[in-house]
Amino acid sequence: MKRFLGFLILGVVFGCNSPKPPSMDSAGQEPVTQNLKGSFSVSGAYALYPLVLTLADQFMLTHPDVKIEVTRVSTGEGLASLLTGKCQLAMISRDLTDEESSAGIWVIPLAKDGVAPVVNQRNPNIEKILAQGISPDEFMQVFTSGKQMTWGEILASDSKDKISVLIREEGAGASEVWASFLYKRASDLKGGSVNGDEELIKRIQEDPLALGFCNFSYAFDVATGERKKDIQIVPCDLDFDDKIGRVEVPFSTLQEGHRSLWLGFYPDLLCRELTIGSMGKPTDPVILEFLRYALNEGQSDVKKAGFCPLNNVYLEYARNSLK
Repeated sequence: MKRFLGFLILGVVFGCNSPKPPSMDSAGQEPVTQNLKGSFSVSGAYALYPLVLTLADQFMLTHPDVKIEVTRVSTGEGLASLLTGKCQLAMISRDLTDEESSAGIWVIPLAKDGVAPVVNQRNPNIEKILAQGISPDEFMQVFTSGKQMTWGEILASDSKDKISVLIREEGAGASEVWASFLYKRASDLKGGSVNGDEELIKRIQEDPLALGFCNFSYAFDVATGERKKDIQIVPCDLDFDDKIGRVEVPFSTLQEGHRSLWLGFYPDLLCRELTIGSMGKPTDPVILEFLRYALNEGQSDVKKAGFCPLNNVYLEYARNSLK
């Protein structure tokens, strides 16, 4: 417990505000803005799919002779397709492994996001969940023990309601992030496997006793910024005192979530960059121009998609990498 407490308090203090400069390549390249012709495919993370699809559609409107195909799978599957040449860009919602970096995958950031534990607002134990939260140790028991636990066991109550544990499919970036928060690997997570955040949210909405985790943007209605019907962010009891302090109070709107992420109130281990990768720095003028678009005009679509836009420091690094 002491190991958890020390690391997690640091996470609260420094949170997502700790910069992680993206990998860069300073080779010069003049931007091409007109007469673009060509095609390429993008595959990967569920989290990034709505944003990249929007960016691709807008880019193709401006450049009618460009064809972009965007496929929604998982981060792992997208990277596998990139490594085997089945796609030219991969949508990535986790850090690269050493093996992936060694293979020559080049990445550029598009946005920032976080992963959050979620329950159904109609859970009969909701008042106790919100009052005392769930500690990292308790989350670890629920998600990795393989034991059928009750809500009473983790809330120290007499509830006999059984927890319906939901996890994301193998290869999902959200699983890697959540497992890292528990100092485990994604393969250690045990529960009902669900493909994609949308399906996970649906399953939580249908089951008052369910507990899962998802990307920030899927827990909220992006248009209004309010939580989706029956969805409640679970507060993390980071200091293990069975009560929720000021910095542990769960955010109730998407804007509050983004503010918590950038100010460092949200645990660093639950924050991540959403990136797009290629095999080495792209040389195709069409792909380079698409990435420039994503880092300039396209940043307005980042917020509309429910993600945190990149700040000026990140944007400067990323734009310079394309020169």
